[in-house]
Amino acid sequence: MLEVFMYPVSGILKLWHLLFASFLDESMAWLVAIVFLVLTVRSFIAPLNWLSVRSGRISALMRPEANAIKARLDAATTVEEAVAALQDQKELHERYKYNPLVGCLPVFIIVPFFLGLYQVVLRASRIGQVDHVGLLTPGDVTSFRAALLNGVPITDFAREHRDLVVPILVLAIGFTILNMIITQYRSFLTLQFDEKVPRRMFWFMFSMIILMPWILWSAAMSGPIPVAIIFYWAWTYLYTLVQTLVYEYIMYRRYPLTDAVIQLRRDSFRAWRNKDTKKNKNPEGLSKEDLRAKRKHHAQILGEARKQIRLNSQQAAQKEAE
Repeated sequence: MLEVFMYPVSGILKLWHLLFASFLDESMAWLVAIVFLVLTVRSFIAPLNWLSVRSGRISALMRPEANAIKARLDAATTVEEAVAALQDQKELHERYKYNPLVGCLPVFIIVPFFLGLYQVVLRASRIGQVDHVGLLTPGDVTSFRAALLNGVPITDFAREHRDLVVPILVLAIGFTILNMIITQYRSFLTLQFDEKVPRRMFWFMFSMIILMPWILWSAAMSGPIPVAIIFYWAWTYLYTLVQTLVYEYIMYRRYPLTDAVIQLRRDSFRAWRNKDTKKNKNPEGLSKEDLRAKRKHHAQILGEARKQIRLNSQQAAQKEAE
C-alpha cells in the first residue's frame, strides 16, 4: 500500500531536483529538493491537519450542551422524549457545523502520505542494489546516493558521523518535543479528567514526552538510520512546529474556550481529585435481569426514535421535491 503513496511523493522530489539541478551542483540540488519535498507534501496535507485540530476544538466547545443533551437521552423513557433529545443533538451539530467524521478521516490520508514520504527518503538512501524508488529511476537513485552533506554521504548511517549529525539531531528532537508539549497543553485545556479513556491517553502521551528524547536519540545513534533521514526529520518537525503554532494562534482568536468549557474541565478535575470518577451504572439497585431488561427497553426506545427521525426527514424531503 505504501508504494501507491511513494509515486506522487517521489515524483515531487524528482521535479524539485530537476529544477534545482539546473543551477546547483548535484549534492546541493538533492538536499534542497528534500527540503522542498517536505514543504510541498506537508503543505498539501496541512488543510487536513487543520480540519482535525478544528474538529477537536469544536467538539470541546460543544461539550457542555452535548453533555446535557446526552443526559436527557440517557434518561428518556418514551420515544417522544428520545426524538426531542436527538433533534436537539442534530441542531447542536448543525449550529456548530460539526461532523464527527471530519476529525477522523484526515488521519487516514495524512498517515499514508507521511509514511510514503518517509519511505521514499529511506529507500533512496539504502546502499545496495540500484532500483526504482517510486518514480525515481536507477540513475536518480544513484545520483541521490552520491549526494554529500558537509562532505558526508547522506546515505551513510548517522551513527558513523556524530560530529555532523548530533547538532541536527538535537534540533530535530527539540522541534519534536516542543510540538508534543504544545499539543499536550491543548489537550489539557479541554481534558475531561473524570472520563477514564481520555485521562489515560493524556497520561500516556505525557509519559511519551519524557521518553521520546531517549527513544529518538537511541534510534539515531544505534540504529541503521541514514543521514538523509535525520536531515529530513529535522525539516519535517520544524515545519510541524511552525504549523502547530499557527493553528494555536488561529484557535485562540477564532475559537476561544468559553467559561462553560473551562468550568466543565475544572469540575471534572475536582471530581477526579475527589476520586469520584466511578459512575454508578445501577443507582436504583436493580437485579441483573431487571437492569438488562431496562437497557434493552431503552435501546428499543432509541431505535424507534431514530426511525421516526429518518421518516420525518424523508417526508420533509418529499414535500420539498413536490
